[in-house]
Amino acid sequence: MCNSEIQSQKIDNSIYADNHTLFIEKIPASAYPVVDESGEVIEGVFKEGPEYTIYKLFIGDFLETGNGVQRILAELQKAQPNDTLEFHISSRGGSVDELLEIYNICDTIFHNRVTCYCNYGYSAGAMAFLFGKERLVYEHSDWMMHSYTAGFGGKRQDLLDHLEHEDKKLKKFFNQLLKPYFTKKELKKIQEGKDFWLNSEEMLKRGIATHIMIKGEVLTAEEYLKMIRSNKKPLKNKNKKKNKEIINHFLTK
Repeated sequence: MCNSEIQSQKIDNSIYADNHTLFIEKIPASAYPVVDESGEVIEGVFKEGPEYTIYKLFIGDFLETGNGVQRILAELQKAQPNDTLEFHISSRGGSVDELLEIYNICDTIFHNRVTCYCNYGYSAGAMAFLFGKERLVYEHSDWMMHSYTAGFGGKRQDLLDHLEHEDKKLKKFFNQLLKPYFTKKELKKIQEGKDFWLNSEEMLKRGIATHIMIKGEVLTAEEYLKMIRSNKKPLKNKNKKKNKEIINHFLTK
């Protein structure tokens, strides 16, 4: 079975939460075309691939009120070593606690097997985008990062102790994710409350995004930045067969 046939497999199941939806797609064992070092498909040469599942999580705002997130997380915990997870992010942010629940699944069950696609991601939604090993944006994607907002209740000393604990925990988590992409000065500004707004090009320059899909093509950050420096336009499917193989390879691996 070739990649184009794999793309036609039906979605077997879905789980809905207030703001997130998980789609579960079973991919049968199949033969994949082999690509050489130059990216060309070697005609008539295939390699066997095992059966696996693609989990596609469409992420909205992190503001769940029911048990939908728990049902989604319980399903993701069933994943096998060959399974993959995709995030499709259109999120204005929300609860850091909810974000951490999803991060723990990515880190323990899907380590290095998460691919993220960003329409727009702000605050917690921006953080979720960084969970992916490969992170794809579109021409008009939008990303914003800032510090956390918190609220507590209780006696004065309880409040102070809780705030100190949360601040220490979240600073460590934020720095772990953001340090590769921001300077120390910028990280300090984020902690002090500054909003950092980035468009697709800025995300690609910093390494926050690894790929961009534009006019039907998937380009690496390096390819896209080189293209805009030379004022060239994306190829309009000059080699449709090769381009389709690249897109399918990116979307199905």
